[in-house]
Amino acid sequence: MSIATTVIMISIGTTIVQPIANNQLWKAVGSAAIFMSGRSKIVIENGQINQGNLRAMRMTVDQLEMRLRQKGITNISDVKFATLEPNGQVGYELMRHAKPVTIGEIERMLNLKSGAIMDQSSLFQEVSINRHTIPIDPKLQ
Repeated sequence: MSIATTVIMISIGTTIVQPIANNQLWKAVGSAAIFMSGRSKIVIENGQINQGNLRAMRMTVDQLEMRLRQKGITNISDVKFATLEPNGQVGYELMRHAKPVTIGEIERMLNLKSGAIMDQSSLFQEVSINRHTIPIDPKLQ
């Protein structure tokens, strides 16, 4: 956490807790509602940075790039949409060409049924049948 984030968190905590200490619960609830509300802002759309929303969120391109790198994204043009959430996190959807391939997609491409490929010497199968599928010679170990 940065110093600025820490100061803001302490300020918010004080603003919410102080009315509770003075038996003014309605003020605490009102303060919490103001701080907890927010809307997501689109910061990348179809691989292009939305400079206006980025400025409105008081975020630099370098800060956005840092958050994207932390998510494993190396190229902004691979991002279909990215949003900055009220909690400060970045949400994103990758372009079709940049999405990782899933096992289900590979099975559909190869016209296989889900679960049809299972190695007969699978460790999980050994557990389920409670023995090794291929006998192990203890003398070789």
